[in-house]
Amino acid sequence: MIEDGTSLYYEVDDLEFLLDHFMVHHRLELAFKVVETAHEQHPQNRQLSIKEAELLSLSDKHSEALDLLSKIEVLEGFNPDFHITRATIWSQMGSYQNAIKALHQALECTSADLDVIYMNLSIEHQNLEEFETAITYLQKALEVNPNNEDALYELAYCYEITREYRDAVSYFNKLIDQVPYNGHVWFNLGAAYQASGDLEKALTAFDYVNVIDEEFHASYFNKANVLVRLERYEEAIDLYKKALDFDILDSLIYFYIGDCYDHLDKPKQALVFFEKAIKKDDNMAEAWVGAASALDELNRELEALEYAKKALVIDETNGDYHCFLAGLQMKYDLLDESAESFEKAIEHGYIEPDLWEDYCQLALSMKNYTLAERIIERGLHLFPDHDLLHLYKTIYLYTQGKDEEAFELLVEVLIQEPSLIEEFVLYYPKAVESQDIRFLINALNQKDSDA
Repeated sequence: MIEDGTSLYYEVDDLEFLLDHFMVHHRLELAFKVVETAHEQHPQNRQLSIKEAELLSLSDKHSEALDLLSKIEVLEGFNPDFHITRATIWSQMGSYQNAIKALHQALECTSADLDVIYMNLSIEHQNLEEFETAITYLQKALEVNPNNEDALYELAYCYEITREYRDAVSYFNKLIDQVPYNGHVWFNLGAAYQASGDLEKALTAFDYVNVIDEEFHASYFNKANVLVRLERYEEAIDLYKKALDFDILDSLIYFYIGDCYDHLDKPKQALVFFEKAIKKDDNMAEAWVGAASALDELNRELEALEYAKKALVIDETNGDYHCFLAGLQMKYDLLDESAESFEKAIEHGYIEPDLWEDYCQLALSMKNYTLAERIIERGLHLFPDHDLLHLYKTIYLYTQGKDEEAFELLVEVLIQEPSLIEEFVLYYPKAVESQDIRFLINALNQKDSDA
């Protein structure tokens, strides 16, 4: 009509349909053209005014939208759509309490579509971070319509946020009694079991999902994740490959398959799938790290370093990746570079026990005892009961001529963990020259033989 410059007559329902269509597709200019036509052809129609208010709100004209609704409130106060639209506008303005009030007014006006209103109430309470109340309204929505998929997934999200996994398991089990062939309920039950750590029951639930709907790809993916946690990597690989048939999350699935092969000590196969992940998404830093690890296993040192550095180009603030690179550099005798990478790892927040162990081993290998002392102090400040760091401290003390203090600490450490004597001798071979230490080693060996 616009293109031809003609004037055609439209029924109210047609105009509502057009408005909904253009608003959903965010073609607001055309939606306002529909409003112009509505004003010309149906100037007194209040349902079209409610739609116009929605459009104004979408255009960030919230005050105009509320003013328009106020003009028809006396006549439309019985109309649930009026209150739902007002609630939507209040919500977009961040006035969640007013939105909740409007939705309760909508409930008083109708007995239809209650599940939708309850779900909207839940979302407003989520906006207020009142998740327990939000859960109550989602349960009300599912009492009305147990097949409401949006309500199901909102409820699963709320249980996740509140970490009430046992409640989730209990609720979804009850819901299955009502709708035993609803794959979405079984899926959320499986996810609840998965989150609560009941992995075997999670597998069973996901199996039911795929009996009901064999194309429910998320179920294959989640079941594979559970199998990984159970260290059943071969089975996980088969399911991840099945999930690939649905052309969703390709790069992530390729990465997970590579990770499974890595756990199976199959670096060649792992590398193939890490490379596939990179080809799909060359900004996936974890895939570059995975490939670097596989290349390292295959003794392709230069490529391993290159890939590890590529991951850090993508995510330079990831302390874990800096620590991984430090380990490679240490292994390849790039000791100064390794020390720099360990420092960057610490700078970016990676301060796990393994870092202090590896970094201290590096310092001892370099015979840089000043650096070793600093690492030991920092590590023990964070992990005061770390036996290995205490052992390295004894080595440092011996190198500084503090034999008596060192021996006393060494005895304490080896009483706790006798097997650390091998580590001690590795980094301080002069130990065998000390009569006291030889006596201690013999005593430990005798204790082992007696045991």
